[in-house]
Amino acid sequence: MLLQYPEETLSLKSVQELPADMSGSYQLTNVEAQRVMAVLDELIEDLDFAFCLNPQTLSEIQDVSQLVGHENERSFSMQLELEKRFRELVQNMEKPVSEFVSDPDQAQQDEAVQEFFDVARRLRKNTREICRFLRKNPSLRTKLRGLHQESSPYVDKFIRVMKGLREQTLRSLSTSVEEDKAEKENFENVSVREKTLAEQERMLTKDLATVKRDREKAVRARDNQIATLEAEKEELQEMTAKAGKAVGEGNSAADRQAHAKEVEALTAKLKEVTTELEKIKQENLEKEESMKKRSYKKETDVEAWILKYDQEMETLNEEMTALREQYSAEKARMRRLENHFEAFRLIEGAQYAMEVMQSANELEKAAKAKRLNDAALLIQNCLRGHKGREVFLKTKKKGGKKGGGKKKK
Repeated sequence: MLLQYPEETLSLKSVQELPADMSGSYQLTNVEAQRVMAVLDELIEDLDFAFCLNPQTLSEIQDVSQLVGHENERSFSMQLELEKRFRELVQNMEKPVSEFVSDPDQAQQDEAVQEFFDVARRLRKNTREICRFLRKNPSLRTKLRGLHQESSPYVDKFIRVMKGLREQTLRSLSTSVEEDKAEKENFENVSVREKTLAEQERMLTKDLATVKRDREKAVRARDNQIATLEAEKEELQEMTAKAGKAVGEGNSAADRQAHAKEVEALTAKLKEVTTELEKIKQENLEKEESMKKRSYKKETDVEAWILKYDQEMETLNEEMTALREQYSAEKARMRRLENHFEAFRLIEGAQYAMEVMQSANELEKAAKAKRLNDAALLIQNCLRGHKGREVFLKTKKKGGKKGGGKKKK
């Protein structure tokens, strides 16, 4: 058929000379990969049909009409004639076929070249029709494949290359699907983290607003007190001025002196209240810093105690393991002693052996009681440690919410 070109046409040269944008560096999209896979599947199937229906197979068929039917006999007979004529034209060409394929409409081409292109076109068209017929009749393809026992090594090589291209396209499609899945999971993780951080920001903003509102309320109370004192001062000044005018010039000096004293007293009182306010603010700041330091110190101490507790628990666990191993060794030793004294009892007497067995049982009971006591002590320590840790985490969580709001201010 048309696929049986000379030897050099079945090489990988055409695959190796692909342009740079079609090499391995180009990443196919999912749609492109699916389209390429569909084209390769159809091409491999057509190649399978074509390789099953070579000239040798057609020449071996005695009665074509009995195999394919009278209505399709003409296509198969024409296929054999066209392939024969195509091989003759290829052998008679003075130069390689590739030089004519690039420009089939050139006016200077001779009649042989024009006939070559005409035969090639008719052969391709007839090959497509036969492939469609074989695709609709799979049983006929099986019979033709049974007639064609051995395949050309170039045919096998070409099919392997096509299957390799299909596998490469499938890997590209699988890789892009996995990348899309990873990007989707990453986006979901980032979205969850963003929601968590937004919720934390909202809580901190709420705590900050509460603390700021309390501070502003205290400042407004002090400002109101100062404004009240200033209003009283102005009122007293007005009353003093009016009283001075009413009394007259005779006692104006005494009134002015009394007024000045009262003004000085009120000014001193205002200054004292202002100083007290600043002092209270400074004390509050110092108390806040001191409480922060104490909180940090207590948290550090608690973490140190937790670490120490964990280390002690690990040590006790190792000791318990060692005691368990020692108990197992003693138990094995007691079994050996029991066997030894059992033989000794048979030789020396039953009374001495019974005493030894009683002593061994007492030792075993003592070891078992010690192991149970150690295990009970370890379990109690673990439970106390877990309860203490839960209390500490609850206390730390409550303290963290209060401390977080103050730091923001």
